[in-house]
Amino acid sequence: MTRPGVVDTGSVAVSPGDSGSEYNTRSLLAAFAAWLGLFIGPNALVSAPMSLFITPLKAEFGLSSFAVSSILVISPFGIAACSLFVGRAMDRWGLRRVLLPGVLLFGVAGMARGAVHAPWQLGLSFLVVSMASAMTSAVGYAKLVSLWFGTNRGKVLSLVVALGAGLGSALTPQVVRLLIHDYDWRVAYFSLGAYVLILPLPLLFLLVREPQGAQAGKHSQQHNNADLPGLTRHEAVRSRPFWLLWFAIFLASMALIGTTSHAVPMLTERGFTSLVGTTAISCFFFGGIAGQLTSGWIADRIDSPRTALPYFIAALAGALMVHTVTSKGLLLSGALLMGMGQGAEIAFAAYLTSRYFGLKAYGSIYGVLFASSTFGIGTGLMLMGLVHDFAGSYRPMKFVFGTALLISVVLVGLLGPYAFASRKALTAASGK
Repeated sequence: MTRPGVVDTGSVAVSPGDSGSEYNTRSLLAAFAAWLGLFIGPNALVSAPMSLFITPLKAEFGLSSFAVSSILVISPFGIAACSLFVGRAMDRWGLRRVLLPGVLLFGVAGMARGAVHAPWQLGLSFLVVSMASAMTSAVGYAKLVSLWFGTNRGKVLSLVVALGAGLGSALTPQVVRLLIHDYDWRVAYFSLGAYVLILPLPLLFLLVREPQGAQAGKHSQQHNNADLPGLTRHEAVRSRPFWLLWFAIFLASMALIGTTSHAVPMLTERGFTSLVGTTAISCFFFGGIAGQLTSGWIADRIDSPRTALPYFIAALAGALMVHTVTSKGLLLSGALLMGMGQGAEIAFAAYLTSRYFGLKAYGSIYGVLFASSTFGIGTGLMLMGLVHDFAGSYRPMKFVFGTALLISVVLVGLLGPYAFASRKALTAASGK
């Protein structure tokens, strides 16, 4: 934590009194790398199109909704478990040594899902996908941006996440729907994995670079950690803000992504077409883009975590609409509101990690918070399948998810002031 009279710029790329700008060729290339990694990452290629595979997989293997959900849930639960170690590995060995092998494995394992012929093989493929997803998740790309940007961190994070994970998640379901309709689910899985390997992987190999002095290594780790401001993971998990954030993210992800993961079968049961269901998913992620962009702009200008409250309230209202309305217009409006809340949650999680806990152990700390999101996704996915098989309908979930989102709103409202440098302090330090 910063001492009185000491300004924490929160970035290793710009130092106090430096007349240069955070926006330079190297920092912008790093931001582009983060955008690309998120555009082809697990949010876009695994979570977003998940509901489109439920019906084909049930038909292929003769499984119930809960059985299919139990297989698909391997991915978010696996990511949650692996994220606890991956963030620490990034802090210890650097981003390239974790991110790049992760992208390679993600593409290969993604293709392998299209070649399975038994439920246990599908489960095994999703286990490998989960390991790769943790290695190439938002944890690494958020750290990359945070290392290069301090004063403009919220703005750049929001742009990268919105135009990366948000746009990728909005477009992928439409592509997958066409692939499944024109070919089958196997071709869809194979195509998603092959795409990752053809273009994004070579570009990421060239572009993922950390600032001078932030590159971690076996012999320099102790020195580098001393140079970066912040708490250790042990110190962070003993703090009140950490657990308020953890449970708020868990509950919001459980309700929002749990809903979208079963959106197509849920909405077709209510009389909507699969096209409308897919469009609702795209609207959800387009809403996420709006939430990410606006929340980042606000975060850089208002020094309070309570700026997230309107977004969480919007998510609550949107989720209730998606679970109840029968009008297409209201359905898509609700999906947009849900997406705004989810988008802001993603952007704020990465931003608030740096403002409450600093950069010393950013990867390790954000890895644990990211695990809360993926654990929530898995819980929501399984609950939707379980309740549907038990009750014969998804209707009871509006009460479960509505309560979860209400609690998350309260938790965000209980967050206190930032522990690390505010926007005002960063601006003064940069001489702007």
